[in-house]
Amino acid sequence: MNPRERLLYAILSLAVASIAWLYVATAQNPLVERTMNVELHVRGLSANEVLVQSPPSRVQVRLSGPRSAVALSSPALLDASVDLTGLRPGEHRVPVVVAAPPEVRAVAQTPQEVLLVLDAVQTRRFPVEISLIGNLPQGVTLGTPHVTPAYVMVTGAASQIEEIRHSIVTVDTTNLRQQLATSLQVHLVDASGQEVRGPTIDPPLVTTQLTVREGSIAKVVPVVPAIVGTPPPPLAVTGISTDPATVTLQGPGLVLQSVTAVPTAPIDLHRARGDLRQQVALQIPSGITSSVSRVTVSVSLGGGSLSTTLHGVPVQVVGLRPGVKPRVIPSSIDVQVEGPTDVVARLTPQSIRVIVDAGGKGAGRYQFTPQAQLPQGVRVLSLNPTRVLVILSPS
Repeated sequence: MNPRERLLYAILSLAVASIAWLYVATAQNPLVERTMNVELHVRGLSANEVLVQSPPSRVQVRLSGPRSAVALSSPALLDASVDLTGLRPGEHRVPVVVAAPPEVRAVAQTPQEVLLVLDAVQTRRFPVEISLIGNLPQGVTLGTPHVTPAYVMVTGAASQIEEIRHSIVTVDTTNLRQQLATSLQVHLVDASGQEVRGPTIDPPLVTTQLTVREGSIAKVVPVVPAIVGTPPPPLAVTGISTDPATVTLQGPGLVLQSVTAVPTAPIDLHRARGDLRQQVALQIPSGITSSVSRVTVSVSLGGGSLSTTLHGVPVQVVGLRPGVKPRVIPSSIDVQVEGPTDVVARLTPQSIRVIVDAGGKGAGRYQFTPQAQLPQGVRVLSLNPTRVLVILSPS
């Protein structure tokens, strides 16, 4: 066999051995495919640009390779990315590039490219405005609101910055009766009042101060004669009246809120010998003015019983179902009573109780006849009005 033939036989033997080895290797470690979800990274984004429309957070990659190599592969060993280097603001379709470990290759991916929208980063200064909502309590006024700092710096996509018309903080003034100082979140809104989300605000919180001034309000309350002692026997008080029966008070709402009646100076009946008509001063709370400072009190003396009218007796609601709150219209009524003189003479609108029983009713509007709870021996002559409206609403 000549040298040329020997070389040919050697090459053929090597080829046959390689094919045999590949056959055995493939049979023991065949090629397989596997699909996995891989996190998508964004690279090359300039510090002067921002993504207005971001790509999906993950891509689906189909891998192919020897079974042993594919089995060892994991999403952490793969790299899926889009490169934004050199791209200017605008809309771009950017290919997704997947890098796989040795012996493994990515044969398919979904998506193969992504749509991105780039915009220039812009920073602008906006004044902070205060938006007041809710209704102030009667008689309360607000001073000039102040915020610190007065301006905020807003950074974001230029297209979003152009949409912003106001940077605002919102304050609810319902039931506000004292000075307010608090930190509030700044919100960005467009021309239609819709919130613009995305840009960053520096600082995100501002200190808001509201000065509250309590104005003067008016309130009409009944006059309550302050009777001291009883007349000598056999006389007894049979009637008591005042002229005027009510007065108008004026003052701060917080002070007047708790005032339901105005008493007179004491009227002593120890030495009374007959009907009494006397001008007496009103005991007006400090800080409040009254439409009159003195009233005329008439006391009728006679037999052993007395009738009088108690003005402005509060109506209370009992028998409420849990989770229901009542509102009574009117909230107080006049009650004419009659009974023993020494008992009736000491009655005040606060010393008797007028109730309506809700009977566990649900939310709604109901008419009730009030019931007066009186001391023993005292009876009701009349109620004005005879029925009240009770509005029950969820609490």
